[in-house]
Amino acid sequence: MKEKLIRKRTILVIEDERALLKVVNTRLEKKGFGVMTARSVDQVFNATLEKNDLGVIAASSIRQALEYLSDLEKIDAIWLDHNLIGKEDGLDFVKKIKANGGRWKKIPIFVVSNTESSATIKSYVNLGISKYYVKSNHRLDEIIDDINLSLK
Repeated sequence: MKEKLIRKRTILVIEDERALLKVVNTRLEKKGFGVMTARSVDQVFNATLEKNDLGVIAASSIRQALEYLSDLEKIDAIWLDHNLIGKEDGLDFVKKIKANGGRWKKIPIFVVSNTESSATIKSYVNLGISKYYVKSNHRLDEIIDDINLSLK
């Protein structure tokens, strides 16, 4: 009897705080996800694929990452913080993703941020994100379980 290979669902986590990035990465892996990480919009679009200090592949150029992963796995969802390292924030990232079109335009994006501004939240919703979480109002496992359910 042939064994059925089950592909891990992969989440790209874009979070500027190293400690939180490490915790999110660990929790997602424990829940069975593959994880790619970045700390800035620039890192996602311009860096090269390399292992980061967490031992996982850091997201580089989205196009390069997509080509690299096309035979192995795909990104199923994006965990995105609003405030990131560098000049661009999460809104800039979503605008770039949506502008690239294709499959990337359809990837569910879950914004997890401490920014509670209704104008900021409305901007994300208008760009078509899947859900916005205020970090202080949700437990990490609750967010992960919610993302997991939405991917089924």
